[in-house]
Amino acid sequence: MTSITQTIPSLTGGISQQPDELMLPGQVKNLVNALPDITDGLVKRNGSRLIDSLSGATSTGAWFSYYRDESEGAYIGQVQTNGSVNMWKVSDPSVSISITNNVSSYLATAAANLKFLTVNDYTFVTNTTKTVTMDTTTATAKLHPYYAFVELRQLQHGREYNLNLFNSSATETVLSGSGKGKATLIQLDASYTIAYPTISRGNSQTGISPSLPDQGTEVYIEDETGGGATGKNLAFRITNTGQVQVQPNSGTEINGDDYVGIYNPTIELLNGGYGWSVNDTVDVTLKGVTYRVKILEIQEIKLKQNIGVFRPKPTTFNGNMTLSAEDILSQAAASDLGVTVERVGNGLYLSSSSEFSVGTSQPDLWRILGATVNDTSLLPSQCKHGYIATVSNSQIASEEDYYLRFVGDNGISGIGSWEEVAEPGIKIRIDNSKLPVTIRRSGTNAFVVDTFKLQAEDGTFSISAWSDRAAGDEDTNPLPSFIGNKISQTFFHRNRLGFLSNGNVILSSSGDLGRFFNQTALLVNPNDPIDIAASSTEPTVFIDSIETNTGLVIFAETQQFLLHTDSDNLSPNTGKLSNISTYRYSPDASPISLGTTIAFLDNAGVKARFFEMFDVRREGEPQILEQTKSVPALLPNDIDVISNSRENNTVFFVKTGAADIYGYRYYNTGDRRVQSAWFKWTLPHNIEYCFVLDDSFYVVSSDFKLLELVLQNKDTLRTVSGDDFYGTNSSFDYRIHLDSSRSITAGSYDASTGETTVTWSNAVGTGTAAVVNTATGAVYVQASKSGSTYKFNGDFNGQTVVIGFLFDMSVELPKLFVKKKSNDIVVADTRAALTIQRVNFRFGPVGQIDVELKRLGKSSFTNTFDAAFLDSYDAGEAPFVAEHTHSVPVYERNHNCNVILKSTHPGPASVRSLTWEGDYTQMFHRRV
Repeated sequence: MTSITQTIPSLTGGISQQPDELMLPGQVKNLVNALPDITDGLVKRNGSRLIDSLSGATSTGAWFSYYRDESEGAYIGQVQTNGSVNMWKVSDPSVSISITNNVSSYLATAAANLKFLTVNDYTFVTNTTKTVTMDTTTATAKLHPYYAFVELRQLQHGREYNLNLFNSSATETVLSGSGKGKATLIQLDASYTIAYPTISRGNSQTGISPSLPDQGTEVYIEDETGGGATGKNLAFRITNTGQVQVQPNSGTEINGDDYVGIYNPTIELLNGGYGWSVNDTVDVTLKGVTYRVKILEIQEIKLKQNIGVFRPKPTTFNGNMTLSAEDILSQAAASDLGVTVERVGNGLYLSSSSEFSVGTSQPDLWRILGATVNDTSLLPSQCKHGYIATVSNSQIASEEDYYLRFVGDNGISGIGSWEEVAEPGIKIRIDNSKLPVTIRRSGTNAFVVDTFKLQAEDGTFSISAWSDRAAGDEDTNPLPSFIGNKISQTFFHRNRLGFLSNGNVILSSSGDLGRFFNQTALLVNPNDPIDIAASSTEPTVFIDSIETNTGLVIFAETQQFLLHTDSDNLSPNTGKLSNISTYRYSPDASPISLGTTIAFLDNAGVKARFFEMFDVRREGEPQILEQTKSVPALLPNDIDVISNSRENNTVFFVKTGAADIYGYRYYNTGDRRVQSAWFKWTLPHNIEYCFVLDDSFYVVSSDFKLLELVLQNKDTLRTVSGDDFYGTNSSFDYRIHLDSSRSITAGSYDASTGETTVTWSNAVGTGTAAVVNTATGAVYVQASKSGSTYKFNGDFNGQTVVIGFLFDMSVELPKLFVKKKSNDIVVADTRAALTIQRVNFRFGPVGQIDVELKRLGKSSFTNTFDAAFLDSYDAGEAPFVAEHTHSVPVYERNHNCNVILKSTHPGPASVRSLTWEGDYTQMFHRRV
């Protein structure tokens, strides 16, 4: 038999539930109220410090925390089931917090239905039971049910600026009746005798000056009712050409009085008018000469005009005369069109409560704009303020339709511009009473609970951040997919506010967190909102999400998705939603970031599993490791709070209403994880809520007291608060390990009993109390208790002491085997005979620690190490040592003994390493 010794360099491997021979060196069977630290070793956890009561807190509210900055610190809040909100300052919960609550009805629900997201000074609160709907607000309505705008395009001589109005029931009829129409051929009636004025013969050629009727005169027949004719707007030009001819009186000799005037009248049709019949005649008198004009041919003009018609006289055919748009528009406005007519700029706005359409035979003179136009170049530069036109391109599908509204300068009809609007009458506003609300910091110790609002120019928060649908319709600018559904979570990603709803992920416009509608229906803008549905063969309901540098990892109950982009910019065209894994996920506990990886819980089994996801890529699947593989029965499956301290590489798992805290400690060097350790803490009270801030772990007890556990052992000791004590030698500074501790002044001393009384009225939890004199390091354990009165043996009356509850640190070591490393695998020799002679523990800072040796078939043996015996240390020195090697005799077969380390003392206790000595034989078996 060979004497052998083997060292386990540290006990920071945490709990392992594997068989003892499979455990890695440094792992333990159980670890309670200790923290495995790769620098300090296995150390007793710090005690909790009572900060203060949280007045007004209840057991039914939903908790959240909010860190402002280093100077102002952090706040903790609770939303009650009736919708009221309470907040406290973490550094001093007694500070009064001003809260203005305008949306308590949205918040009134069970705590489990509320989720929180903090973005800068806004904490978004999502009620997952609220179905989001549109409110009754609609887009700007049309000015009138039926309307049109007729724009005067140009002025031309000799044109008839006609209009006709009709509705869908109109049929084409002949204007002014059957057999009547537009004159196409006229002549001077030869049967009518034209009597010219008598002209005397001249007595010389130069003396003859015939007086001729108007040469080339235009004649308008605007309304002829004489002689049975009913036509209108006939225009013609009579040209009477006169010349001097010789007509001798007698003989062939021409005398001076043989010159006479000869007249030759001609007629030219300028405008055929309407309402004329064949053989209608019109008499006109020009300079005393009467002419009869006869209609020889007509053309029947059929048109729809059952509402009204405008047939003005043609404009002058004389190019030397000026035309007036004012005259034309005035005539049209005064005519009987059968609708309301309003002059606007160089056009007419027509409106009616009944259907109508506008037509013209002169489309080059009038531009008619109805409710729909297929070319924006047809829109006038002057129009009725508020006029809405649908722009529809017949070459493109109807989904491309959009709507423009004319905005007159200063809101007045006339000159202005066209802007895109939503389809008239369509619902445009999301009911903000169904959307997540915000708890907004309005100043130091002041908060406002309200709908999401933005700051106005006057500094007030009066502008709703939720933007209306400003353009398009249900096809070109549809409702976000969360309308009609519930929002399960609110998140923030790439400067966009996002919602998870059923199997959809919806993100706001980039930089405009409240806009979930496109700004225009004309094109897709990279900054527009994003709405993507999951593609999966299984029912998918998104629950939570977490951001990575690759994209947004979104969790459904049985699947994980990645929202990402192959472009530098996440946009509606570049956004992708890919299924990356199919692990079960616990909806009760949100996923967390471990700095460079993300982690989540799976509660599908009897116990919860903790998974870590890393190497998340756009292409391919991520790598996922189960970190609870070595402790499959450690975590309860109803854990509902996960809190992470990335600075201390520690994750805490808590079930609300329980006193246990489960922890996971990790540490990476490069891409290698050198520590992966599980541990368990037990508090003297149940936990209502917990969160991590910097190097502290804050806990709200079940009786609503706020307590702090400092995680970093190397923090600056705080003597003012009384939760630390130290001796005069600065190298021996130690923290007090008491739970719910607080500084208090001791009461009176009773010499007859040798006891000092301490009144502790707000003790948090239950257990054995102890006090520590911060000046001397003296420890006094509770002798008796009655209500809030505690008695301790010893005289420390009137002194400032720290009081709190003792708690037990317990470390159960596995059976000891000879272990060798082979090809990165540690192999235990289980077939050899090994007798353990002694175990040498290397302690770090330690005050008192018990080493319990459990032996099969024998009574347990406890070996206690106490750094200071009674009266063995000087006043002013702490009763602890910075390091010590303690030897525990065993002399048992390794299969028959177990070692448990315990420490209840309020001083420190830490184990850095152990070395065992024993007798070892391989039993002379040949190894194969």
